[in-house]
Amino acid sequence: MSDTSLDQLQGALFGSLIGDALALGVHWIYNPVKIQRLHDRVTNYIDPTSNQYHAHRKTGDQSHYGDQTLILMRSLEGGTGFSLPDFANRWQKLWPNYAGYVDGATRETLSNLEAGKAIESAGSASNDLSGAARIAPLMVALSKRSEEEVIAAARAQTAFTHADPGVVDAAEFFARLTRAVLAGDSLDDATNSAAEAMTTQALDATGYLETVRSKLELTAAEALPDFGLTCHLPDAFPATLFLILKHGNDLETALIENAMAGGDSAARGLLVGMVLGAMQGFQKIPTRWVIGLNATDEVRARLASQDCQCGADAVPDPEPGTNKIEFTNREGQQLAARLEWPPHGVKPKAVAIFAHCFTCSKDLPATTRIARALANRGFAVLRFDFTGLGSSDGDFANTNFSSNVEDLVSAAEHLKQTVGTPTLLIGHSLGGAAVIAAASRIEGIQGIVTIAAPSEPSHIGHILEDQLEKMERDGEVEVEIGGRHFTLKKHFLEDIRRQNVLTSLKEFRGSILILHSPLDRIVTISHAGEIFTAAHHPKSFVSLADADHLLTRPRDSAFAAEMIAAWSNHLFPD
Repeated sequence: MSDTSLDQLQGALFGSLIGDALALGVHWIYNPVKIQRLHDRVTNYIDPTSNQYHAHRKTGDQSHYGDQTLILMRSLEGGTGFSLPDFANRWQKLWPNYAGYVDGATRETLSNLEAGKAIESAGSASNDLSGAARIAPLMVALSKRSEEEVIAAARAQTAFTHADPGVVDAAEFFARLTRAVLAGDSLDDATNSAAEAMTTQALDATGYLETVRSKLELTAAEALPDFGLTCHLPDAFPATLFLILKHGNDLETALIENAMAGGDSAARGLLVGMVLGAMQGFQKIPTRWVIGLNATDEVRARLASQDCQCGADAVPDPEPGTNKIEFTNREGQQLAARLEWPPHGVKPKAVAIFAHCFTCSKDLPATTRIARALANRGFAVLRFDFTGLGSSDGDFANTNFSSNVEDLVSAAEHLKQTVGTPTLLIGHSLGGAAVIAAASRIEGIQGIVTIAAPSEPSHIGHILEDQLEKMERDGEVEVEIGGRHFTLKKHFLEDIRRQNVLTSLKEFRGSILILHSPLDRIVTISHAGEIFTAAHHPKSFVSLADADHLLTRPRDSAFAAEMIAAWSNHLFPD
């Protein structure tokens, strides 16, 4: 599959979940005027504080529809295809302690299962479109399977909870539409072919399509109330189609207009985001939405998994590829890691350690892409989760910059005992400052690479500027970073203030490569200048042009990997 298609698959999954999460704060408010009065314009995630249905949800969360979509995603792990028994088992386990709304279709399905009905016949009689809206994980995980298998899976997962024939047909329609878009068809051709190919006629897709096209001169605010804003198929199906066709070239506007219209915007958002994400690709999704989505780390890990072999982080030839490992840090905690290994018959020219950015994980797409690209060029690269992050043990609140440095030393010790002494350290953002500080602690390091790194860890202190008094008083504060909440204790602030990375760098006599974007808004380009000035020769700087801080676009991380590989040739010749 081409790089474009991989980007589209990632766009389909993220787009669907983002469409749901963006609508959460105003879900089931049926008065667009009220939404406008309360929130002006819904352009980012908001708490559903005025919404009794989702009172226990928070900014960046999924609705109960989105949570079921994540359950379907998890059930597809392992690359064996869709299994209704596995999905049904995971789905049932979600509800006993669920801290969110449980809708009528769910309650009826659970009641039928408790009464002894088989999973194939336990579905509710609900005609809510939401049952058909969860299918984005199928589009991704089964992207290389036959269309017949994908359609069968989409229909089966829908009928499990929503047995209404029209809703099951709607799942088939949107699955066919998404497959056609992924194959490169225009929206008009894709919608036509999807409607014409329907295997049953419980849903008059062609009739709905004609009605929608007759109203495309209207705005979403005008058309959607006319179609109807309820959960029910006769309202929700044409309203969803309208948003897709009206805003086919603008996913961002489509999802905002969907939220502003009100009603069952979460179900519509799942489908609009999936189709337009598949069409436009992950790169067209606003970065703020990706960062703020609370499910982002899990979705990225799924897309990056070797078993999945899909999404922007898949590799065409994973053998020997990614090796799942763990190692113990100096506190006795198990840290989760991935060791990227060169192709068969290639002896690693060097062993490298990659340190991820602040509150990120080893599965950040840019981290994974760079590590795998370097492995394909003959490097062995270890990427791991710092203590308390990702899949590693420990409590993030008890960590600080010094503990990150200690984790890097532990990673180096593990590599030395297993595959070879590391000679190259690569760090992204605060991870870049950490590798500079760790270099003198790890014998044998010949080169350092920093990507969007601050010149001093104290730069991170800006996130606490408004809470310093509270930290002094209470000893800890809760901060929001990228839409997620973290607890930072007073020792964290004290620790970063004690660090002097530039002094450590002046003592390093190896080579250094500094990669930084002049448009980085998180860590400005001035930090790169300070690092460059403090470093001894040989030192090199490469501008990442118009990249963002997280190197969200695949082309930016690919360029970074090429530059690192080329620069490393003089250090580690073949």
